[in-house]
Amino acid sequence: MLNKILAPILVFNLLCPASVFAQDTGEAQPQYTHLSEGDAAPFDGTLFNPVATAQLIAEHQFAMSGCDLRVEYEIAKLDAQYQLQIESLLIGSNAQNERLNLLIEAKDLEIETYREMALERPNRNSHWWAIGGFVLGAAASIGIFHVSVGIAHEQK
Repeated sequence: MLNKILAPILVFNLLCPASVFAQDTGEAQPQYTHLSEGDAAPFDGTLFNPVATAQLIAEHQFAMSGCDLRVEYEIAKLDAQYQLQIESLLIGSNAQNERLNLLIEAKDLEIETYREMALERPNRNSHWWAIGGFVLGAAASIGIFHVSVGIAHEQK
């Protein structure tokens, strides 16, 4: 869709560039002259007295100063907004880092506590496991013996 619109525009601009439509107004150059009262003007135009000229220059300078001040104000405002955003992001980042550091410290403390607990009582219950295994093994052997004797008596 965009190619269908763009292609004719580009072809037209290549065949008829904008400079073809430009009009030559002659060699009109800015002119000025100083006249005294009663003198005839050497060209058509507008004549300003010194007060009017000073007023035009002052208005132009005032407008330029006002524009510069508006630009400086907008730049300062945007700078303050961006600085606020940067500081807000830094505060959030620092808070997240502090949270993660506290979490890591808690995990390290928990690991250290478990390590100390394991080293304090290494295999304290190992004798109970051995006794339990012996008793369970003996009970299983006796149970198997009685079952096999019962089966042998029934077959006779």
